[in-house]
Amino acid sequence: MNENPSSYETFMRLLIEEESAVKAYVRRLVPTWHDVEEVVQQTSLIAWKKFDELDDVDRFGGWLMTIARFESLKHRRSLARSPLVFSDKLAELLADATGNIVAGDTDRQQALEGCLKKLDQPRRELILNVHQPGVTIREYARQNARPEQAIYKSVQRLRQILLVCVKQTLADQGLS
Repeated sequence: MNENPSSYETFMRLLIEEESAVKAYVRRLVPTWHDVEEVVQQTSLIAWKKFDELDDVDRFGGWLMTIARFESLKHRRSLARSPLVFSDKLAELLADATGNIVAGDTDRQQALEGCLKKLDQPRRELILNVHQPGVTIREYARQNARPEQAIYKSVQRLRQILLVCVKQTLADQGLS
């Protein structure tokens, strides 16, 4: 591990500069923000341990993204029991298709969080609970003594409501 104080300061400066981009990238690969935090923390730890192997600090961002990608895929494999998780190949294709990470992800995240707060408590709990790792709609329906099909339909309607709300919020802010 790297013990040099100036090396640590350089690492921390570079990490802070790249943190929001890494979070946005990882969010495309893992199902929840909690998972994002776990993967970013693990990515940071590995990056620090291997920082002295980096030849050119100008390549730090790409190097960090590579570590984040591998850690995201590793994390996803640990969640593979959940049918709500995409296959690794599909997740990689989605990550590649998104190309460059845009700063607007923070705006979208904030808009989504604001829209979630607008939902009444039971609907907000439903949409958040069915998107937790390891939770299936079948299991959720059984635990709540509700028909599985009714849960699917409710979740689909809530997704549509949230999509419209997020788009409207971003449009109101002059973003899209």
